[in-house]
Amino acid sequence: MNSIPVLDLNAPDIERAFFKAYSEVGFAYLVGHGISAELRRALFDASRRFHALDMAKKQRIKVDHTHRGYIGIDTSTDVTTTLANVTKPNQSASFMMMREDAAIDPAIYLSGPNKWPELSGFRKTLERYNSEMCALADRTLRIALRAFGAQDTAMQMFAPPTTWLRLLHYPPLPESAPDDLYGSAPHTDFGALTFLATDDVGGLQVLSPAGTWINVPPRADAFVVNVGDMLHRMSNGALRSTPHRVINKTGRERYSCPFFYDPNVSADIAPLIGAPKFEPLNFGAFLRSELEASYDAHKPAGTDA
Repeated sequence: MNSIPVLDLNAPDIERAFFKAYSEVGFAYLVGHGISAELRRALFDASRRFHALDMAKKQRIKVDHTHRGYIGIDTSTDVTTTLANVTKPNQSASFMMMREDAAIDPAIYLSGPNKWPELSGFRKTLERYNSEMCALADRTLRIALRAFGAQDTAMQMFAPPTTWLRLLHYPPLPESAPDDLYGSAPHTDFGALTFLATDDVGGLQVLSPAGTWINVPPRADAFVVNVGDMLHRMSNGALRSTPHRVINKTGRERYSCPFFYDPNVSADIAPLIGAPKFEPLNFGAFLRSELEASYDAHKPAGTDA
């Protein structure tokens, strides 16, 4: 295998094709998604304008325990991954948008309002994109559930979903960079579905079933979509949560915009088919452990950042 498959969301056999792609590879290009090229261009324009702001303006909205706002370079390390010995922070910076809540509710993990920069049109563009991606993700998740034999009632675990829209900027790594310095270290995504929009700069690599890293070249007409750990568990292992990484040695700035569609933080995740291979877990409790381990902003008071 030297490439990931292509899925057309409008194909009459999409459920069969979805199961084949995600039971064998765990990644695919998704076309026929209905998100306009104009909206994607507006999103990337917003991302570039944000990352071009001076640091003082970005630091005014730096990420906190609600996981919204600016995430600076060298502030997150994938220490929970079992795929590599990761000791160096990811070489990327980002802006994170989640669901817009009126206020922080102490009873709901990761609740709160988003943090917006002083940047004309930025919030309007992101909210429009987020809304359309929620509809696309809902449609795709229903296909995924039917593909492995679950009932649509499983959508209740996503009412409402936990969503994350992340505007990532990867500076180029020098050719002399050590092998253990990554734009994004080898990892699997911890949620359900990820929809990745990229610019024309490469760097994403996916671990093939044979155990080799393969390049995933950008496609302007497609999202790169992968299954995360929670959907892997819900499918009782039928759908693969595949390791991937980013190494940007192209000599160019790289921008990507992943959208993550995950269960509600209150949801208890367990296999939906077959004799269970996994113990149930609470998604919110799992999220807390992951974020506290990986992000300086989430580390409990009194621990080393």
